Amino acid sequence: MSNLSKGYEIASLIREINSKLNHSIKNEFKETNLTVPQIMVIKTLSKNKRLKVSEISKEISLVNSTVSGIIDRLQKQDIVKRVRSKKDRRIVYIELSNKGEELIKKYRHIINNFFNNIFSNSSKEDMDTILAGLDTLKNILDNNLSIESLPSTDDLIGFEH
Repeated sequence: MSNLSKGYEIASLIREINSKLNHSIKNEFKETNLTVPQIMVIKTLSKNKRLKVSEISKEISLVNSTVSGIIDRLQKQDIVKRVRSKKDRRIVYIELSNKGEELIKKYRHIINNFFNNIFSNSSKEDMDTILAGLDTLKNILDNNLSIESLPSTDDLIGFEH
């Protein structure tokens, strides 16, 4: 099989994995009425505390206008808040509100349990092999793609434990 064919197979497997994970995560979080991109923003803010829209966009690989719309919807739900910089009023930071902080505490265990259930029967060797392969793929992409050439995507998710 040629590298081109293998490249298509890799891309197909990644799409299939993303689809399965996103569908399952949506089901896990359906009671919150949050979308996967909203969860990504909340997760990013929980890790970084205070970011500009452009910084969130870069972190989750979505364009600024998309992230701004997500933030608008989260702000209407009182999950995030916009805070102007005291040094430069033109700069607006996004932070989790108290409700957003509580949401993180309440639902962090859901995602931890989700991934624990998926991988609980996997051996350390299998997990190491998967991680090594994904790390290799990431390095190949980093060395051969510019960030501008990457499509924006709203199907990545992760919560640190």
